[in-house]
Amino acid sequence: MDDPGVTTTAHVPSDNGSAGESGAPRATILTWLRLMRLPTVFTAMSNVFCGFFLTQVVTVDELGAKSDLWLLLLSGAGLYLGGMVLNDVCDAALDAVERPERPIPSGRISRTQALTLALALMLIGLISAAAVSGPSFVVAVTLALAVVAYDTFLKKSAAGSIGMGICRFLNIMLGASAVGSWEQLLQLPQLGVAAALFTYVFGVTWFARHEAVISATRSLQLGLAIALCGIAVNGGLVWFSEFPERSATGALIALGLVAVNLTIRCGLAIGSGQPRLVQKTVGVMLLNIIFVDATMVFAATGSSALASLIVALVIPASLMKRFIPLS
Repeated sequence: MDDPGVTTTAHVPSDNGSAGESGAPRATILTWLRLMRLPTVFTAMSNVFCGFFLTQVVTVDELGAKSDLWLLLLSGAGLYLGGMVLNDVCDAALDAVERPERPIPSGRISRTQALTLALALMLIGLISAAAVSGPSFVVAVTLALAVVAYDTFLKKSAAGSIGMGICRFLNIMLGASAVGSWEQLLQLPQLGVAAALFTYVFGVTWFARHEAVISATRSLQLGLAIALCGIAVNGGLVWFSEFPERSATGALIALGLVAVNLTIRCGLAIGSGQPRLVQKTVGVMLLNIIFVDATMVFAATGSSALASLIVALVIPASLMKRFIPLS
């Protein structure tokens, strides 16, 4: 599963390693982490945290004993990272032309090795979900199918934006599935938050459709408009739900600030259409998923501690991307 790609301008240390007896470059641990695009997994973990906190009454001090949460985080991470690896397996021929430094086209990791890793990660994701509940397993299986569909054929068409949105929708529902029953799972606010994330990610993916070349102004404008609609859906959910008044007011202000920031950032990219600026903007849009998830948790629970826990995911993601490119 390949989120709308972004490039990083930070220095990336070499992981060439020494050549093996056959003369082929040898993979290092860093090579495998680059194959998985590890920093991106924190946005998927943010979704799982969000879904869980929206449906469970819990404090930060109690999280260590919540085995269901850790199993669902492992499930979400396994399915997400497996999808990222599968994406490179499917794109090996294209990457050989456009990004020959990637682990597979560079010869450090074979397609067979990468496919084995992808299947292992997704299997871990499915087993972990099955250990939580029946609904969790069904959601995980559906997510796995959506990931495979996106990586193999959806991303090559206009339906790619829908496919990516569905994957993110299911990430939220995976976290919420700890409730253990379909009746409790298919309710607000988790359904509304998941729908808002679907819309937002649809817009981000559309915005990033042609990021490798000069993007058309109208396409970028449409992507931004759809993403802002996703934020607006969350705003409407906060406004009309019976959330604590103080936290709801704070959440509306936070969502407004996110929307303004995105509009300004995207406006600069729309004005130029240059690949490097568009890619950088897409990176900002992706990281904002974490902030939006945290905002909705704060709105629903009134807990700044739980919201801060989600926001803290930005730290490892930002640190890791200095060594592990996001694209």
